[in-house]
Amino acid sequence: MIEVYSVESELKTVETEMNKEMQFNSSTLDDLLNLPMNNLDRYMSPALVLSVSCMTGKTNKTILSLATVFQYVFLAHHIHKLITDEDMSEHSRQFPVLTGDFMFGQTLKKVCQEDIFPYAGQFVKLIKTINEGILMRWRYKNKRIPFQEYNMILGNERASLTALAVKLSAKLSGIPQTYIDKLENFGYCIGMAWAASEEPACASILQENLSKAEENLAQIRDYLPIKPLQELMEFLYAEIERNKKAGTGVLQ
Repeated sequence: MIEVYSVESELKTVETEMNKEMQFNSSTLDDLLNLPMNNLDRYMSPALVLSVSCMTGKTNKTILSLATVFQYVFLAHHIHKLITDEDMSEHSRQFPVLTGDFMFGQTLKKVCQEDIFPYAGQFVKLIKTINEGILMRWRYKNKRIPFQEYNMILGNERASLTALAVKLSAKLSGIPQTYIDKLENFGYCIGMAWAASEEPACASILQENLSKAEENLAQIRDYLPIKPLQELMEFLYAEIERNKKAGTGVLQ
């Protein structure tokens, strides 16, 4: 059950649209790939876009397309993470490579077809930043990652995506520039907390960024109707706890 109430119907619309676009000879992505995903994986990226737009009541077709694009970017990275250097068959290794690359292709195709084309360059930069984070992580394979580097890796891999999602949604929703920086920082902190909740050595990063996200909301609560973002925070807290109890989150 989706529990981001302000944008629940819009999230379902994004999911329906993606199912239409992601068909391969009458098969959906779920049919083709057994992709392990929890509710944060399924909904957090588009929910960020939709929650920001919900503050202004401007959740239109362009915003829905933007939410879909950010979920495509997240899924492409998520699928590529299935590839390991362990003993994998050629089919097992190549399938996520090709499917993840296809998702990146869907990202750029949709950007070029929709009203978000002026931001195409920012999506290309985002994909580059995510890949830089992945490369940094591989450099520390079988080594202890220094705390500073861990912050940078999580920032590149995940927080860069959530920060841009909030920033572009705010711009397209007509939110004054005065508040966009605070919202972008909020998005960055959400991404850091989300990513840290999946890492065994990042409990302090998780708590630090949850606190920073709350602080950013406190600084704009007198100027913007932040209820949708408060709901998003509640969703994040609840799902982190749910994943921990289910054993799908690593923080104890």
